Amino acid sequence: MKKYSAGMVSHAFWLNEFSQYIDLVNDGISTEEIKRKSIEDNCFKQSTKARAKDIFNILNRRVGSLDEDYLELYPRLDITSQKMVNLITVMNNNQLFKEFMYETYRDELIVGDAKLYDYEVESFFNQKIQESEQIANWTDVTIKRLAGVFKTFNREAGLLKNQSKYDDVIRPVIDYRLEDLLVTKKNSEMLAILLGR
Repeated sequence: MKKYSAGMVSHAFWLNEFSQYIDLVNDGISTEEIKRKSIEDNCFKQSTKARAKDIFNILNRRVGSLDEDYLELYPRLDITSQKMVNLITVMNNNQLFKEFMYETYRDELIVGDAKLYDYEVESFFNQKIQESEQIANWTDVTIKRLAGVFKTFNREAGLLKNQSKYDDVIRPVIDYRLEDLLVTKKNSEMLAILLGR
């Protein structure tokens, strides 16, 4: 049985912080030292120590889902491809978001009209409510907030553009080195999502 989390409602895309965390890792800074820098030195510029601890934990999970090859390539990528790497780590850590990207975003790239309407996002969540007792027990407010976060992450990644009544669905142009790495790592699901295959 799949386990889902609604924890993303309190997360942000955090591209700058994600990049900063990867820079620290690539500089040989240990996880414990990054944690100390986050909480004691507030290197990620959070409003409270609790928030600094939260962002460390989230970034640690995101970056921890990548292997050395991704970490080594990341600083050499353009901003569009860096956003895709960040988005991949979000999908690595949230099954429901990954399913949304595969079932809704990817479908728009392949057979859709390249426009994502609110009713299509609602349809995704309604389907998941039918499939998962766990999601069925979430409040309407939680589901609405998650839907908003899913769209916000995609907008910040450059995959959606808000047109008020709908979002334009945008196919990313990713660096060939990132595409090659995804192929080498046999990560066909992420390739399918990002390239609409």
